[in-house]
Amino acid sequence: MVLYNMSQKWECDTSMVRLSKLTDYASVILAQMAKKPDILWSAGQLAEESAIPKPTCIKLLKLLVKGGVLTSIQGSRGGYSLAKSPSRIPVKAIIEAIEGPTAITECGTDETLCRLTDHCSVMSRWRELGDQVNYILTKTTLEDLISPHTLYTRPDRRIETLEVH
Repeated sequence: MVLYNMSQKWECDTSMVRLSKLTDYASVILAQMAKKPDILWSAGQLAEESAIPKPTCIKLLKLLVKGGVLTSIQGSRGGYSLAKSPSRIPVKAIIEAIEGPTAITECGTDETLCRLTDHCSVMSRWRELGDQVNYILTKTTLEDLISPHTLYTRPDRRIETLEVH
């Protein structure tokens, strides 16, 4: 299966959709910040606490600020903080800040990208699956990432089985 990002295309060896290592690293950084949300973090502190190389950490922090997940304050007393409480930052926002707009299939973001659109019998089902993935990524928050037991405690966080007729 291929995970499409509008600026790049990654091919996976397995049948599983995967996010990049940078998104994984970003979630580690954000989890660290979410545990102490009132702290103004420096890039150096976050790199040290997360064991992510400082240049990579700086790159991710810039992307997360640009994506609206973090805020930054410049200057000697500056640093980074969460833009919202961990319970109000959807996982989808984190992924899109690093990966850009994502879809399960290329036509999930723009059907004009596929030359088979006029003859495709599965596009609508892939879109339905994509909608379900987007739903769960929107409902799942940074708070859920640091407290995974919360994922299935509320019915609105569960993925319903797609019924195919």
